[in-house]
Amino acid sequence: MWYIFAILLFIWLTAVQLGCLSMCTSDAGWKRKMREKSPALEPLFLDVNVPSGRRIHAVGVSTSDSLPCLVLVHGSPGSSDAFLEYLADISMASAFRMVALDRPGFGYTEGFGRPEPSMQEQALAVKAIVDAFAPDQKVILAGHSLGAPVVARFAMDFPDQTAGLIFLGGSIDPEQEEHPWWQKAVDKAPLKWLTPKALWTSNAEIIPLEKELELMEPGWQQIRCPVMLIHARNDRLVPYANVDFAHRMLINCPDLRDKTFEKGDHFVLWTQPDTVKKLLLEMR
Repeated sequence: MWYIFAILLFIWLTAVQLGCLSMCTSDAGWKRKMREKSPALEPLFLDVNVPSGRRIHAVGVSTSDSLPCLVLVHGSPGSSDAFLEYLADISMASAFRMVALDRPGFGYTEGFGRPEPSMQEQALAVKAIVDAFAPDQKVILAGHSLGAPVVARFAMDFPDQTAGLIFLGGSIDPEQEEHPWWQKAVDKAPLKWLTPKALWTSNAEIIPLEKELELMEPGWQQIRCPVMLIHARNDRLVPYANVDFAHRMLINCPDLRDKTFEKGDHFVLWTQPDTVKKLLLEMR
């Protein structure tokens, strides 16, 4: 029994350290899945360096350069394929140029498993993709979960490039950040070695998130673009109180809209895609 256990443990450790449980889709996989869902759409792939040196990977769709641009930022853990159904939707592609990136530490961005806790650096990664994909446009940015403070930080730092923001179950209120005992335990060896890299990276960027959100608090008054808040009241991972925080902080927002799902938990992005798409289209 010990021999079998040792073999299974070795296989698990090898899979974890090689990043086999990476929760992402390859470029070839993107092409295949897009072809299955919408044969008329062809994905575009971008690899852009940020000033810190990391190469950011993204997937886009563009049917016309004249369309408004929608930038999609995933949560934690995750990757660009969180938005596969959106990029593969012909009605969405007819309304927006769209691009979804693999945030630093995830997907096919350089340095998988190397977390980037700084919201400022995360926003710079988004800017690198925006500059490459839509250099002459103001863009609408949608962030799910931890992606929400990333797009908020982008709007704070680059207001001239921001046309609007959408928070999908956004984790933006530092007072709502909990710190269960296992966070620090998983962050260190030996549990670190047993945790899939995507999950460990997620944990490593969530641990300092409260302080990052506190640093962002003075910047909320600088956001002067339309903002939409999409949240489920029964969200058990990111409390609905984050919506109340947004209302308190966005004092200079000219157009603040709410869409509350009574049910849907944290996963309305996938459980309510048709409704979410309609809401995204309202931000054009």
